[in-house]
Amino acid sequence: MTQPRREFGFSVLLAVAVAVAILLPDWAAAQAGPYQYYALTPCRVVDTREPSEPLRQGGLITAAVQRNLTVKGRCGVSATAAAVTLNLTITGPTQDGFVSLWPVGGAFPTVSTINFSAFEPALANGAIVPLAAGTPDLAAIYGTALGAGTIHLIVDVTGYFE
Repeated sequence: MTQPRREFGFSVLLAVAVAVAILLPDWAAAQAGPYQYYALTPCRVVDTREPSEPLRQGGLITAAVQRNLTVKGRCGVSATAAAVTLNLTITGPTQDGFVSLWPVGGAFPTVSTINFSAFEPALANGAIVPLAAGTPDLAAIYGTALGAGTIHLIVDVTGYFE
């Protein structure tokens, strides 16, 4: 009875080895894309609650008003970064709504980066967002169906693509 079990175990091991040998070249090729990812220790680049610049980046955000932010050159993000990985946190929303992030000068996206309800203490979401070539490089807008409201925005970068 032990003989068939060894053969079964060997067959499974052989099947896994063959699958890895077949798939590994494709996986390696997929990793060799046009951009290289650089991980960073999480670092805050925007906090509109701060009393002074550069983290403040304009302060409290009003609904329907585009805010242009600068990420490049801060917290180790390269001046030639094409995109960033970030954690976006919303605090103190006075109305239900959403925030969308996109590169300055680019087309307004058809999706939101985060959605939230009024008076939530804080809500966060991770995202990968492309950056504009120059600075400011990241646009943000707070949208709400009621047309009025304010939020605070916190952006922590965790890496970038170059």
